[in-house]
Amino acid sequence: MATDRANDLHAFKSFIDEQLAGATVPTVDEVLARWAYENQSDEEREEALEAIRRGFADVEQGRVMSAREAVAELRRKHNLPEL
Repeated sequence: MATDRANDLHAFKSFIDEQLAGATVPTVDEVLARWAYENQSDEEREEALEAIRRGFADVEQGRVMSAREAVAELRRKHNLPEL
């Protein structure tokens, strides 16, 4: 993240003003997410995209399980009772 801009309150205020000037007003969480995204380095963006690509590959190759299956497996592994 470009820390010089990311930590600059004047830049952040200008960014918020831009967000509020649009046709729809975003939520605070949306603005913070946009700010974080816009201040990421190219390397950070590529790393995130690669993680997403790996996740899609896992799905395509069947290397995933449902949350229900994962919880059941954890219960069996740690001898936890069914709810």
